[in-house]
Amino acid sequence: MDRIAAMNAFVRVVEAGTFTKAADTLDLPNATVTRLIQGLEQDLKVRLLHRTTRRVTVTPEGATYYERVVRLLAELGDIESTTRQSLAKPSGKVKVETAPGLATMVIIPALPQFYAEYPDVDIELGASNKHADLIGDGIDCVIRAGAVNEQLMVARRIGSLSFSTCATAEFVKRHGTPQTPEELKEFPTVGMVTARSAGRGAPFRFNKGSTEIELNLPHKLLVNDTNAYVAAGLAGLGIVQLPSYAALASIRAGGMVPMLTEWSRSVMPVHVLYAPNRFLSAKVRVFIDWAATLFEQHEQLRRN
Repeated sequence: MDRIAAMNAFVRVVEAGTFTKAADTLDLPNATVTRLIQGLEQDLKVRLLHRTTRRVTVTPEGATYYERVVRLLAELGDIESTTRQSLAKPSGKVKVETAPGLATMVIIPALPQFYAEYPDVDIELGASNKHADLIGDGIDCVIRAGAVNEQLMVARRIGSLSFSTCATAEFVKRHGTPQTPEELKEFPTVGMVTARSAGRGAPFRFNKGSTEIELNLPHKLLVNDTNAYVAAGLAGLGIVQLPSYAALASIRAGGMVPMLTEWSRSVMPVHVLYAPNRFLSAKVRVFIDWAATLFEQHEQLRRN
């Protein structure tokens, strides 16, 4: 039995939750993956997995074995990757997922610079607010704002997401300007639906010293995309609380007016996520490093 292949199959089954998904990501027949796991259990003389018709779960012994095997495979992969990188330049396709706003306003405008440096690397960029299944969908990395809930993923912090509360100058002429966050209840607002807001507009949040305010407002309009949120604000449909990177150009051009500037909102961390058991090939490594540099150079997205 190929012990490394068996270890890799075991890790994939644990992370995917089923033999079928693991077999798909490994591009192996289901029977081969099953045989590798059975051989591993026979050699170790311990049961690593509980199998049912719908799901595979890890035994206590399997969980301990998984943690150590993941580290071992990562180190082995890093050794091989580093060796290969010294002999070959990056090439091939990198599959990336991120939010639509970050895709259209940050990453895509900067891609000519990436291609100039790495002409043999191709990018497949998915723009979606849904939380992608990295292993199940064969995604190399995800760029995501907010808390990291995937315990089995490696998360590299590359930036911070701050927010600006604003509206058009024409809107301010018609409706005036709120002087406190609570006064927003008397103004038309536009809400943003996120993966965590359960179909409702995400609350407007404010911080000032030790004071924290969270407002669930009766929005005139709800959208689920940052690009649409910017368009709604520029159309004068209401006050919006935008990611600062999305509001910056409109504020500088005079299309949007910031308000409640003495109040802030806690920043969200931005991470690149990738699977720990997959060594970073040269093409993925250079993209992640490039993205980290891109965010660090962006005045509204750099880490603070």
